Amino acid sequence: MNIMVTGGAGFIGSNFVWYWLGKHPMDRIVVYDALTYAGSLTSLPVNSDRITFVQADILDASTLAAVLDSEKIELIVHFAAESHVDRSITGPQAFLQTNVMGTFTLLEAARARG
Repeated sequence: MNIMVTGGAGFIGSNFVWYWLGKHPMDRIVVYDALTYAGSLTSLPVNSDRITFVQADILDASTLAAVLDSEKIELIVHFAAESHVDRSITGPQAFLQTNVMGTFTLLEAARARG
């Protein structure tokens, strides 16, 4: 199976990637992450030939569509989010953009592909 993990370089996403690789030895994972303050490539098994990394924003509809198509994604696990609550006090717009509109953009890309 080909799966895409959004926010896959963050704390929860990267732990999910390690878990999935261990439990599903035949699957491929596309990690889709913007690498903001919460993401890091060092938390991923980047030497694995079963992982493809795409650095892109969840709001980028054209890149999402291209990745879903080119990688033949069958399953999406969505962890991309602004998560540090203290940052939402001084910058709430980023939370709305990523958490609400980013999720909407991802859902629309998936819906368009059935």
